[in-house]
Amino acid sequence: MNNRRADLRMTMPLKLTVTTLLFEQFELLDVFGPLEMFGLLPDKYQLKLVSEQGGAISSSQGIKVLTDYSFQDIFLTDILIIPGGEGIKNEVNNSNLLAWLNKTAPNIQYICSVCTGAVILASAGLLEDCKATTNKKHYHWVTRYGKDIDWQPVARWVQDGTVFTSSGTAAGIDMSLALIAEQYSEEVARKVAIHAEYLWQNDPNDDPFAPLHIVR
Repeated sequence: MNNRRADLRMTMPLKLTVTTLLFEQFELLDVFGPLEMFGLLPDKYQLKLVSEQGGAISSSQGIKVLTDYSFQDIFLTDILIIPGGEGIKNEVNNSNLLAWLNKTAPNIQYICSVCTGAVILASAGLLEDCKATTNKKHYHWVTRYGKDIDWQPVARWVQDGTVFTSSGTAAGIDMSLALIAEQYSEEVARKVAIHAEYLWQNDPNDDPFAPLHIVR
């Protein structure tokens, strides 16, 4: 264990807050796959949801979810997750969202994206000088955004310091387990995966879907 990780673990609060951004037409699995993993450790994580105006937000699948906060609320979080979904193209140029992210990001320990959620981080400038990845089906669209980003065309997920980005949808589950391993230990992450009866794909470079979308 390097000194940085040791210091982070020694200074972590009893519970870390994981906050996920919701927007109209978000992808259900992008959100609730990772949250299931964190939620299986209720002594270590508490889960919150935020949206621009607060209230209920509809997923791409039509299910409505009630958020805890709006952008106007003042709250602290340790981990922020940005999902993808059909509605992401309506959010990529949302000036209110990008301004909120830039205001909030300096106070967040870990920033994560799932699937096409990386396009929001790119547009906000939060991936500058970082390695990152995204859904390979939409790789060529997402990678048009942002600048000075080292996009990885073959990666299940990518960690660059305290920024985590994942490939499409279910890859967010693997990424969240990697973050749990980063914060606590690989043993803890494996126990979570076993409890969920999930086969953790824990090699970030094993990306079986990249060749299907010809992004090599």
